[in-house]
Amino acid sequence: MSKVSKVREYLYNFTDGGWNSEYAISKAQAYKQAVERWGKDSNLAARIDKNSFRVSTPGDYNNLMSLFY
Repeated sequence: MSKVSKVREYLYNFTDGGWNSEYAISKAQAYKQAVERWGKDSNLAARIDKNSFRVSTPGDYNNLMSLFY
């Protein structure tokens, strides 16, 4: 029997403020996707806080969304 990995939403922050999310199987994959998303050689990719990646919870997500309203 093979182990099936679950895709989860990972939230992350930028070192100078702001946040975003990636859907991935692991934190490492989420980080890699985020760097690719923002451009490997870009200033924005360099500001991703690698230590801030975490699985999204309803409370954390709602708290971050409250920054918009």
